[in-house]
Amino acid sequence: MSEQNKFKCKWLTPIITLDEYDNNWEKYNDKLYEIFVKDFITNELFFNNKKVCVRINPKQNNYEHAFIHLTCVSTKMSNDPNDRIPDFRRCERLEWNREIIENYICKNNCTNCRKILYYEHYYKNRIRINLVFADVRFKVILEKRKNYYLLITGYYIEFDHTLKKEINKAELFRKQKTPLD
Repeated sequence: MSEQNKFKCKWLTPIITLDEYDNNWEKYNDKLYEIFVKDFITNELFFNNKKVCVRINPKQNNYEHAFIHLTCVSTKMSNDPNDRIPDFRRCERLEWNREIIENYICKNNCTNCRKILYYEHYYKNRIRINLVFADVRFKVILEKRKNYYLLITGYYIEFDHTLKKEINKAELFRKQKTPLD
């Protein structure tokens, strides 16, 4: 049973797997790029009444920087932060980035859903928003800018101890008395 079938979420789409495209990476990547363009280039996205933007440059193989970050993971064998390889769990869940941003304050009462957790932290003198959907082990990171939010990345949380840390960070943030602004 997949993560999302352990409860009935009314808005989370099913994952999109490579085998649905006969294991043809080119067709699959084309579909992923089509989703990315629809979700983040063609259609505006808002979070807390501010537009969500994506980083376009530097481009890699004619793909926007954000597309690479949403579908690939950095390699451990390189010091170059742009040296990335496809991550199938990110690819399969590409649509979840927009869906989680749009539904982070979900008013549905889905069976066994713990809702999306929210916390902020500083990263290189900027405030990052972390949206953690623990039930499906997925995290989206936005960065506050003056008049908009920048989508940094989104990824599947593979390890239980990492998920527990994310839940603890969200709980600690919820209990703190002063905002990060």
